[in-house]
Amino acid sequence: MRKYIILIVALLINLCMGAAYSWSTFVPALKESYGLTTAQTQVIFGTGSLAATILIFLGGRIQDRFGPRIPAFLGGILFGTSYIMAGYSGGSYVDLLLFIGILAPSGVGLCYLAPISCAIKWFPDHKSLATGIAVAGYGGSAIIISQLGEHLLARQLDVLSIFRYLGFGFVGILAVTTLFLNNPPQTAKDNDHPVKINTLSLFKDRKFLGLLCGIFPGLCAGLMVIGNIKPFGLSLNIGTAVAGAAVTILAIFNTCGRLIWGFLGSALEGKKAILISLVSTAVVILAAPFAINNNTTFYFFAMMAGFNYSSCLVLYAAEVAHQYGTEKMATVYSTLFLCNGVAGFVSPPLAGKIFDATGTYTPAFLLFGAISLASVFLFHLIYKPKKPKRVEAGVYPPRL
Repeated sequence: MRKYIILIVALLINLCMGAAYSWSTFVPALKESYGLTTAQTQVIFGTGSLAATILIFLGGRIQDRFGPRIPAFLGGILFGTSYIMAGYSGGSYVDLLLFIGILAPSGVGLCYLAPISCAIKWFPDHKSLATGIAVAGYGGSAIIISQLGEHLLARQLDVLSIFRYLGFGFVGILAVTTLFLNNPPQTAKDNDHPVKINTLSLFKDRKFLGLLCGIFPGLCAGLMVIGNIKPFGLSLNIGTAVAGAAVTILAIFNTCGRLIWGFLGSALEGKKAILISLVSTAVVILAAPFAINNNTTFYFFAMMAGFNYSSCLVLYAAEVAHQYGTEKMATVYSTLFLCNGVAGFVSPPLAGKIFDATGTYTPAFLLFGAISLASVFLFHLIYKPKKPKRVEAGVYPPRL
């Protein structure tokens, strides 16, 4: 029973921590009410990805040493408090950059791996599925918060007040749920892989470099779309209501996609599942500027963008656990996930700057689509995983 409580808690924590995925909902209001430019809103979003990634690197090591509860609790309090402070910022770009772009994501970074790694350890024979369920909360967060945000904005509630109310809610939920996190007792199965990992040596490891070649372009493409989808729709003369609804649609498929990729990752060899995700990402991003010509195609694009991005948050974490073992999964995955900071810091702001300069997102889609296409071949050539052990009846004692 305890392992299912852990899984539910992991889902609830991520329902709060995924608030950044609804950022596009608030971009037009920040531009209209407080004079921020498109590029400035995307710098806030992109800086958040960088800050979260840096703290994920630190949080993973804190978790490996002290367990999941401490980094998750501290990160949760920092995250919620930062949204409260943003609500009192007066709309200053510098203050929003500090609270939403640096401090709140730092809280996410401290907490991020704790519920995911904890869930994987409680479900060692279903790593991909446990990962998918745990991280589904991030996508679900965007569904809830984007809908709530659109509802409140339509009733003329100030965007900063929304940030403030969200912050109080986050603090209350995370202060309680993070205290439930706890690793399971170790068994012989936990020691299948060596636990000593040298961070620098990972960058000489062919498996690690192959995973890096796959995850980085996927994150670039996904974060570019997440940060810009509403203004992207408006740039295509898609109605405001349709463009806003696309944020929710993307979030729904980001959530459902994590569960689907979790099932696929459990059913297929990890490399095959990742290759499928990379091909799908390249096709969707390259086709977007030419195929979107009405509300239906725009909605379909949002569906596929969310679905493809979700693979990055499921398949790679599970594959790291398979290849390096659960006991050092946090250390290895936090190192791999450093590329998330680079992707978030570069791709959304760059797309925003391209739009500010040219009035169209087409060059940005072509650029990141080409990178995604190249990643298909690089990943296939470089990544040579060892075959994961299949659990046979009676070999390992079951987790209860």
